Amino acid sequence: MFSETPYGLTRPTMDDARAAVHRVHAGDGPRIWADLLRAAGLDGTGDHGLDRLLAVMHQADPVSRLCALALTIRVTSHSQLSLLAKELS
Repeated sequence: MFSETPYGLTRPTMDDARAAVHRVHAGDGPRIWADLLRAAGLDGTGDHGLDRLLAVMHQADPVSRLCALALTIRVTSHSQLSLLAKELS
């Protein structure tokens, strides 16, 4: 049986990205989050723009780039594990 959370790993959401940006940038987090959203042309609602946001984060300051890399690893891991789980079910 296929699960949307293979091996207990959920796909990162915009909320996860926001929490990560706020965590790594501390007091500047809300401002940087707003700047990233604006640069990506997003309003922060829904998860449809996560890939676009990550692309912008990969071009931002070094801390945001590292944050984007961590989120991208999670997205890729989830995608690969989902494929594997489908093949095994």
